[in-house]
Amino acid sequence: MFWEDEKKKRKPFSIKKKKIEWAIAAGRSPYTSSGKLDFVKTSKCRECKRALTWGDRTYDFDHKDNNPANNAQTNCYLVCVICHRKHTVTKKRKVKGLFGRTVGYKTIKKKVGYKKPKKTPKKTKRVAIRGIFGNVIGYKTVKIRKPKATKKKTATKKTQRKTKPKRTTRKKKVTKTRKKRR
Repeated sequence: MFWEDEKKKRKPFSIKKKKIEWAIAAGRSPYTSSGKLDFVKTSKCRECKRALTWGDRTYDFDHKDNNPANNAQTNCYLVCVICHRKHTVTKKRKVKGLFGRTVGYKTIKKKVGYKKPKKTPKKTKRVAIRGIFGNVIGYKTVKIRKPKATKKKTATKKTQRKTKPKRTTRKKKVTKTRKKRR
């Protein structure tokens, strides 16, 4: 229905929030010493550090958590158009009418995320096969073995220390009042 579409519309960030995020992404304080909003003409993309200028259409202000209703300052994120396309996947879904016919298409945006993926260690490596005279004949791939965990000698010393508690003798302090009584 037409009233459901009005609820789901993505609310844009206010100009003030955009200018604050613009200054923070540039690495500057958004406010001057007198408390006024300081405007900077150039800034950087938060992901790839590409230089951006205010007014050209090479940047977007994105919602970090992909919640269009959350327009908090901490959720505003300045990215260039290229990084925004990389991290947002757009899919189309068919919209069917009363009798099952396709009436149109609805675009669905899914956030991939702005966190950088962890590098997985390589499982294979390329090794050169050498001939009799030391020249390279070809290459083959070999699985990388994980090094075996070796016990350290210091670990046994630590366990011995834990089993043998240290005995300390405490000297009784003689107070001045006790001396007078004797």
